[in-house]
Amino acid sequence: MGRSKALILAAVAAIGASASAQAADLLPPPPPMMEPPPPVDFSGWYLRGDVGVGAVQLTDWRHTLQPNSFGVLPNGPILPLYANMGDTAFAGAGVGYQFNNWFRVDLTGEYRIQSSYNAGIAWSFPGAANLGLDQYRATLGTALFMANGYVDLGTWCGITPFVGAGVGAAFHNLAGLTDYGLGLGNGGFGWARDTQTTSLAWAVMAGLAYNVTPNFKVEVGYRYLDMDRITSNPIACSDAASCFHERQSFNVASHDVRLGFRYLIASAPAPVLAPPPPLIRKY
Repeated sequence: MGRSKALILAAVAAIGASASAQAADLLPPPPPMMEPPPPVDFSGWYLRGDVGVGAVQLTDWRHTLQPNSFGVLPNGPILPLYANMGDTAFAGAGVGYQFNNWFRVDLTGEYRIQSSYNAGIAWSFPGAANLGLDQYRATLGTALFMANGYVDLGTWCGITPFVGAGVGAAFHNLAGLTDYGLGLGNGGFGWARDTQTTSLAWAVMAGLAYNVTPNFKVEVGYRYLDMDRITSNPIACSDAASCFHERQSFNVASHDVRLGFRYLIASAPAPVLAPPPPLIRKY
């Protein structure tokens, strides 16, 4: 009897081991190990946009006169009183290329909204009993196209200082130039046709860029922008006989504060090749 019990227990144990082995065979295989995604490769090309404000400077203001219809030029003292430009705002966009971690270039275009032009002179004829005062008003708008180069000076905590320089062309529109004369009789009124001028522009700049994401950067910077010289069309007068057909000219520059962004364009993904078919041997 004891021997029978032992045989029965051995059989039950064998059946249990066989069932456990079959259950283990039915379990799904463990999931494959997931490899981390490869880093995104950027092409070097980027898009940029900028907005800002500029404190415009007017320097070397001059005016030239021609003899009036009587062949007379003012022979009394002419005293420039003031000449200035109002502040402006601007917006621009461009495309560039990042050659490496420290050097990049871009081409940009921007529009600078109209700023106010104001000037005034005092003058008199010899022996005149009173003084003449002329006040000039106009607006200046500019389209600016630049080629720029930058040197990035290293990155710390996601912040990259940079310096740069640019050269290009400024397309100026001096519009609505008027001359209000006071004193010396009843005064007068003059006006000039709008002036479109193309001039050389150059700039130096510096700033900081912040890496928001690997391909999106925000910039804040300063730029000194020189836009060369502007000369107006002749000023015609309400009293044509005594008009001196005055032209005005001046240099214009700006101290700009800019806020911008750069968006790096990702490279096209490499094509995925199908695995080769299995090798089949024939015997």
